[in-house]
Amino acid sequence: MNDFFKNAYEYLVSRIEHSLKDIDQNIVANCLELLSSGGKNHKRVIVDGAGRSLQSVLLLTNELESEYGIRVNQVSNANLRPLRKGDIFIVNSRSGTGKSYSNAIFAKKKGLDVVFITGNETLIDEFENVILLKSELNREKEYAPLGTEFEQASAVVCSCMGYAYTELEMLKSFNLYCDVAIEGLKSNLDKLTSQEKVLGNFIKLINDYLEFDNNNVVYFKGVGINEIISRVIAIRYGHLLKENKKNLNVVYEGHWTGRNKNDLAIVMSGSGETDQILKYAKQGGDVGMKLFTITSFKESSLARTNKWYRNYAGNLIIEGRPEMISYYNKSIHNLDVKFFPEFELNTYITLDALLALIAKLNDITEEDMKKTHRDNELE
Repeated sequence: MNDFFKNAYEYLVSRIEHSLKDIDQNIVANCLELLSSGGKNHKRVIVDGAGRSLQSVLLLTNELESEYGIRVNQVSNANLRPLRKGDIFIVNSRSGTGKSYSNAIFAKKKGLDVVFITGNETLIDEFENVILLKSELNREKEYAPLGTEFEQASAVVCSCMGYAYTELEMLKSFNLYCDVAIEGLKSNLDKLTSQEKVLGNFIKLINDYLEFDNNNVVYFKGVGINEIISRVIAIRYGHLLKENKKNLNVVYEGHWTGRNKNDLAIVMSGSGETDQILKYAKQGGDVGMKLFTITSFKESSLARTNKWYRNYAGNLIIEGRPEMISYYNKSIHNLDVKFFPEFELNTYITLDALLALIAKLNDITEEDMKKTHRDNELE
């Protein structure tokens, strides 16, 4: 296994682990109790954030909605559902400034209970419930271009809160899930060491689409929780640019109907059995796209598309899904299962570590990637 990839992966996991250890347990307990009480009293939850930080907090809201029936709105829907006193307003923002900050101040004035997940210590004096993630100490930017440490740590925190808040001992459960997430990430790296050829195929594939004169499009596809992760990954891979030398054309979301021959679909499913993902693979094959799959099971239907998919480019096994059952399709099959999103978190870190290596191999620096970053005015 490439040493740089291994070092990047271990660095990212270590930053998450340190962030989790530094969290104020009393604040987490308060936030969990707030959510629990809100659920019992039919309070609404509104979430706010931008880019990958927004996607991270959606890992919490996905669980609130799918398992416990709490209605969650993104702040962009406030014109449809105005803020209401007594509801819960959750913000995820590393800087804790700009539009997210002003929205949180407005929500506080309107009488909402505000939860702020941030790296900005000054917010502790302004808001009652601030989950502070000190994720960027001793930062190694070559391992995490554009500072993904906070976003990854908040993704783990939000996932663990989503799975802990209805349990009898919420704080204890939260910490248990944090341990599960870290151990899963470490175990996953061991699994990756036996897949050097597949990792190499993925890197070569992205390198081919990075060529400046390659105008084909790269799609990252998932459904359910994996749709959130596919957006997280697409946002960061879309920043791979070296002016007039390298450029990766990534579709952030939508536009699937515009797929063409020789475009690339990177599709992910823990079970490899999700109906909609298998449809995406079939649709890609119908127009002659290249396909790279990510699953937990090499014997799954998605992994076995290599039997018929003409432009199949490989399957990467990422640990985390305990059973070959589709979480997304469980209601269809009347299944009473609940999976912690270990596969999704493992996929997140794996693809970010691979991005760091791809950037290094192509001499794409953090400064290069900053030039593709979103305009704050459009947030």
